[in-house]
Amino acid sequence: MQLVRTGSLVMWNIKNSQDYGCMGVVKSMQTDGDRCVFIVLWADGSLTDYSIGKININNIKVVKF
Repeated sequence: MQLVRTGSLVMWNIKNSQDYGCMGVVKSMQTDGDRCVFIVLWADGSLTDYSIGKININNIKVVKF
């Protein structure tokens, strides 16, 4: 499993997506019940929250920890 923490540089990693290769920074991490959620500030200015599972299935790639 790839590690992620606040400040990690991440990339959208779905090759068939028009957003493939888009970069973002993990702005914060939160615990939502029994799951870990991280918030990404994408280069286009949007904020999106993801469960840690998105990294586990490789939809989001940690570029720089």
